[in-house]
Amino acid sequence: MMALTLSVTAQQQNIIVKRQGEGYMRANPERMHSNFTEDQQKQMQELRFKLQKENLQISNELNEKRAQLKTLQQVDKPNMKSINAKIDEISALQNKKMKLMAEHRNNVRNLLTDEQKVQFDLNWGKGMHKQGRKMHKQGVMIHRQGEKMQMMGERMHQQGQQMHREIEIRQIEKK
Repeated sequence: MMALTLSVTAQQQNIIVKRQGEGYMRANPERMHSNFTEDQQKQMQELRFKLQKENLQISNELNEKRAQLKTLQQVDKPNMKSINAKIDEISALQNKKMKLMAEHRNNVRNLLTDEQKVQFDLNWGKGMHKQGRKMHKQGVMIHRQGEKMQMMGERMHQQGQQMHREIEIRQIEKK
């Protein structure tokens, strides 16, 4: 049951990554498509593909690190040193992802004329609020699923402990 939930969660997170690459911001150069030369469009497409490829790899690593962090946090006696080290690894990957996005934006901007840069700069970041709300809703949904699974796991654990106690009592009574 737990593997199924982790699989669904990873799939949902990959969908988020895919959406980011397809139209992450309104400043997506494709929205200004008619203002670009064919050469600019080709170069932007190559840059976008490169970013998507790198972001996908980092997102996969982030998903793995987050799963490892959960495992570290859910043991009977969590090791805070290990937990903090895993958090640092996650932060480093998030930092890497942000730097890639900044580099991508700069590379796209360097392809533009001065007039195109003005338009690009005016539009950059618009629509992030809408995308952020979508991502937040998905995160809340994933979090709620996790809470439900945790509660089910706790109930099953309690039932298992109860059954274990009953077996021990029966074994004692037999002696």
